[in-house]
Amino acid sequence: MKKFLLAIMASAVLLSGCQKSAPKADYVIILGFDAMGARGLQRANTPYFNSMIEDGAVSIHTRCIRPTASSQNWMTMVSAAPAEMHGVFTNNWNRDKVDNLEPALKNEEGLFPTIFDQIRAQKPELKQYAFIEWTNETRLYNMSAFDYSCVYKIDSTLTEPMDVYRRAISSYLTDRPEMMFLSMDLPDHVGHTFGHESDEYFNMVSQMDSLTGVFLTGLKERNWLKNTVIIVTADHGGIGFGHGGDAIEEYEIPIILYGGDVTKGKLMKRTNMIYDVGATAAALLGVELPWECRGKLLTEAFEPSDGSQYVPMPLVHPFSGTVNGDITITSDFEGTEIYYTLDGSEPDRNSTLYTGPFSIDKSCRIRSVAYIGESKSIESDNYLSPNSIDPPVAYKLYLNMQEASLPDFTKFGTPTATGYVNTFSLEGLGLDDEDHFALLLSSHLIVPEAAKYTFEVKSDDGANLFIDGKLVVANGSAHNIIPAYGSIDLEPGRHTIKVEFYEYTKTQVLALRLSTDGKTFRPLMDNDLDR
Repeated sequence: MKKFLLAIMASAVLLSGCQKSAPKADYVIILGFDAMGARGLQRANTPYFNSMIEDGAVSIHTRCIRPTASSQNWMTMVSAAPAEMHGVFTNNWNRDKVDNLEPALKNEEGLFPTIFDQIRAQKPELKQYAFIEWTNETRLYNMSAFDYSCVYKIDSTLTEPMDVYRRAISSYLTDRPEMMFLSMDLPDHVGHTFGHESDEYFNMVSQMDSLTGVFLTGLKERNWLKNTVIIVTADHGGIGFGHGGDAIEEYEIPIILYGGDVTKGKLMKRTNMIYDVGATAAALLGVELPWECRGKLLTEAFEPSDGSQYVPMPLVHPFSGTVNGDITITSDFEGTEIYYTLDGSEPDRNSTLYTGPFSIDKSCRIRSVAYIGESKSIESDNYLSPNSIDPPVAYKLYLNMQEASLPDFTKFGTPTATGYVNTFSLEGLGLDDEDHFALLLSSHLIVPEAAKYTFEVKSDDGANLFIDGKLVVANGSAHNIIPAYGSIDLEPGRHTIKVEFYEYTKTQVLALRLSTDGKTFRPLMDNDLDR
């Protein structure tokens, strides 16, 4: 019996010696880019992020919390806790609102403690620096937890937003704090202005990548990456001109881990949550989090690779709408092969291999996928129409309308301009710099079969949709970009379709989609419509 017990004890000692200790780092850097969703990262030209992925670990299926907006998700990221614990649910949250949910824990300022508070309490010898572009973000945190902070529009020495990142690089390479947090708002601003699938948005992501490359060069020159882990991530994604909804493009954010003991070439397959970012940063520094936090260490980033390879999704250009020339499908990852279909079928290696730009002579659904070896990307799904000779949607434009919400179109006089366009959108109308206008769009919807049709109208500001004179979607008040839905039973044949739209100020968005199952939506194409 004694020999048996000794054998068990010896085995336990042997096994414990084989167990891999929890990953640690002496330095952690969080690089956060507002609205750089997983799809934005994949489709932009990002050679430095790509190199970090090849020599590190990546997740493209991490989710942020609902609603998919900034305040609640930045707070969730750096507290490692869900909104039900920290109490920040909307972008309208502020500290003195009487109806705020009381946080489950409180720091010295009455806020839910962030990982920065925990680091300060448990390891006060560690230096912490913060560089924040969006000034309003500071209301979420106890900024006194940082040894140094740089906030755009508060620091008068900063002349442009990009200076925040430049200051972060120079300060880090000079002082080397153990924790650095960077939050850049520019991708979000460009996404709202030009769209999250626009060239301007992808170029902004590329600029973030370029500055990251400058930072990496400085770190490598100093041989600082061995005991440093960099986490690249975002607060949410985007679709069209906005976010805040439930589309997967809005929910999924990237996480890149690079440096230290991170496994090289690791594709993380588990679906993570945004609060795992903060939890991972804290764990790497050996900081324990309260019970009320829900984040977990991203252990998958430190596990051996199974050979799966990251392949970014293709970029189809133009992304949607009307094509005035050729269509291109590209990937910024070397060694990819892209296959596509034009009939809506799922693409694979038996589909058409993309070899160069091509044209279309009818509206189509382009589905494409990229391969490297046996690994493949997320599918890109695009709806495109040729530049029609006879565009099917009639418009009437009314400028200099001063109402604060959708006006009564029956009381309008002569329109400022009339004509025809291809789709129920603002495309081709040259209104990018206009405020205070009303627009009436009308056509005939061709219904192939009897069914219940569900329509989505996403607008900023107000928009109403009518089918055969019946109000189906009401979204008429002045508001930020939000979708509204409505359903109607339709018989086969022609049905009148009309959209009333009103632009108050600033961002202007109009997008119309339909569904026959109430779940899968697609844009209205010109072959769905007839004058």
